[in-house]
Amino acid sequence: MAIDAWILGAPLKVLRQEDHPYHETALATLGRHELGLSRRDTAGGPSCELFLDGRSIFLPGSSAPARAWFDMCRELGYDPARHWDWDPALILFQQVVPALAADWHEPPLVLNALGLPEGVLSLAGLRQTFAEAVARIRREHTGPVGAKVAETFEWLPLRAVVFHDDAQLPLDFEGIGPCGRVSLWLGIHPDRPVIIAGQSPSPASHQWVVKDLGDREASEAFLLAAGLDPVPPKGYEPALQSALERLCHWMEGPLDAYRRTYPVGISWHHGRRERLMGRTIVDLRQGDPPMLILDDGTELAINSDPVPSWEHGGI
Repeated sequence: MAIDAWILGAPLKVLRQEDHPYHETALATLGRHELGLSRRDTAGGPSCELFLDGRSIFLPGSSAPARAWFDMCRELGYDPARHWDWDPALILFQQVVPALAADWHEPPLVLNALGLPEGVLSLAGLRQTFAEAVARIRREHTGPVGAKVAETFEWLPLRAVVFHDDAQLPLDFEGIGPCGRVSLWLGIHPDRPVIIAGQSPSPASHQWVVKDLGDREASEAFLLAAGLDPVPPKGYEPALQSALERLCHWMEGPLDAYRRTYPVGISWHHGRRERLMGRTIVDLRQGDPPMLILDDGTELAINSDPVPSWEHGGI
């Protein structure tokens, strides 16, 4: 596990491994929680069962970990809008499980090309689907304007998916499951993302819209976020809108399946106040301005200007 990629607000400490006659197991702590990994043999090869605080949270063939793992990730500071390219499934299988199984004496776990057990749905799968859809845009859009639109999306990969859950969600339009607002975050840098908002599951009449444009056109926002010339060629705006609608349409099926792996009622998208509440300062980086580093990786600029005094006309 790459230590610099660890995003949870508590360290993972592997305690011991036990090679029982039947199944090898590994134990660890994560903050105040206990984790366990136990080998399971399946028809597809070696797999695993995972435990959190003594309760099973993943069995071979499941599409996602149990709710307790999602709750713990939120408790330890995971925020999809800030921790790009990660979700609870990827944290579990690409960071925690490799650390737990590092010294196993048996054959390695069978994982797919995304580094996950077969059948697990994750942000990595959605990112792959999005990239394939962009490649399809490249093939189908001809001419200089179409090539510019394709280039724009190639420089704006899908980086995060945020579900804006309320405590109680209504049933979807077919009356069979939860639905709610969802936003797709595209970009090459977290400071200038493009945010596309919609609903999951998405009824046929629902439109995906670009959020937080201010007084800018969508074309300018996309080009700036992609690091391209913000002056679009003639005909770029309608071509961009058409490509965006098609991309979102192709994403809706995989996105709805991914949505149903997420537990209802966990508020993933918190405002600034909620993100800073209860955090601890762990470092101070000098500079102009100086930056406070919090225990979840958040950086806060310090206003170094002196507070106005009575002598200088302060309040």
